[in-house]
Amino acid sequence: MAEEEVQKLQKHLALLRQEYVKMQQKLVETERRCSVLAAQASLPGSTSQASDSFISRLLAIVADLYQQEQYR
Repeated sequence: MAEEEVQKLQKHLALLRQEYVKMQQKLVETERRCSVLAAQASLPGSTSQASDSFISRLLAIVADLYQQEQYR
């Protein structure tokens, strides 16, 4: 009987772990989308205030390089 309880608890913990992993993956994807949107909103010509996130700085650098004749 105790062995059955242990198996039940292990199965329940495995299911909880699967749900936790799914939620973590959703969180990572949502944070990525949020960063991209924040960076897009802070691009030159945008009406919102500039963000100082890594992605916004990276996009600004790429945009500057794209404007240079050397990289066309």
